[in-house]
Parts: sequence; structure tokens; C-alpha cells
Amino acid sequence: MSVFDELAKNWDEKPLRVENARRIGQGIIDNIPVDKNWKVMDFGAGTGLLTFYIQPYVKEIDAIDNSKGMLEVLQEKVRKAGVSNINPVFKDLEKDELGSEEYDLVVSSMTLHHIKDVESLLRKLKKSLKEGGYIAIADLEEEEGDFHSDNKGVYHFGFSKEKMRGYFEKLGFKDIRLFTVNIINKNNKEYPVFLAIGRK
Repeated sequence: MSVFDELAKNWDEKPLRVENARRIGQGIIDNIPVDKNWKVMDFGAGTGLLTFYIQPYVKEIDAIDNSKGMLEVLQEKVRKAGVSNINPVFKDLEKDELGSEEYDLVVSSMTLHHIKDVESLLRKLKKSLKEGGYIAIADLEEEEGDFHSDNKGVYHFGFSKEKMRGYFEKLGFKDIRLFTVNIINKNNKEYPVFLAIGRK
């Protein structure tokens, strides 16, 4: 059982977390020409805070996570909301393969710092995008390792915008844009969150 399985039940009760997903979602909608015919992947979807924000604007979303507990909460939210275009998918993207050229848009919120090999995951995500498709990844800007109270399963203390741009450029993404989309106030500190957008 992962630590996220245990956290899942109360995950949506933190206003900071809900507000962060809302700002990231709005940042995506405002900066990408999202279309009602699009198929989207939200990786590290958790309980679907970002998934639900994007859902009204697109045709279908595969909400992928490697925590069964998180996906159970998401499944229940989908059922209660009577939404038919969200597909919760149990998959470990670090180990499992993805299809090719399936998605018009890949999004992710606050997941990348839990991924060991960022470049190989981004390569996999790029492969899953259709030609001309977009990627939009939000995560913490570089921090000192005190954002999480416990750093188990945290492989990066955020990312500088330069480092993130470097990954996108190396993988050949075009129209790259990076900007601060939110600032989380906790531990008497400010933690900026970036949104990195690129196009295949």
C-alpha cells in the first residue's frame, strides 16, 4: 500500500491543494486552445482535482495514477458527479508502456517531483501525444526540501524553470512557455508553482 493510498481519503480537504489545482487548470485553459474533441491524459491524477477542472472542456480524459486508493476516491467522485468522460486508469507510468499518438493534450499537476527519471518519463509522454499535441506540466519551482513534511518518495525538491525548459528543449518540444501559475503559502514560506507548456 502506498503512502498515497492512505492519504487519499482526506486528500481533497486541503483548500491550498484544491486552489492550486484550480489555478493550474485555469492556466492550461487560458494558454492552450483546448478543444471539445480532444482526448487528454492527466498523469498522476490522484483524486482528480485537475481532471475535473479540465473535463468540461474536452471529449475524454484518461486519469492515470499508480495509487489504487486515489483512484477509488476519483471513481466515487465520477459516480457522484454523473460524469461520463473521465476514465480512471491504474498504471505506473515509470514502469508501464503507453500507446503512441493517442492524446491531444497531456497534463500533470505536482507529480513530477515524485518521478525518479524525469527525462525518460517525459520522452514516454511525448510519444503518447499526437503530432501537434500539447503537454502542460505543473510542479514546484526549486525549493529547499521543506515543502513536504516527509520526503519519502520525493526525488526532486522542485525544478528551476531553466532545468524544465532544458528537458523540453532536449526532447524537441516547440512553442515552449514557462511561467509561475500559483504561489502556495505554507510553513511561513512561499512556494511558487510553475506551468511548463510545450507542443509536439
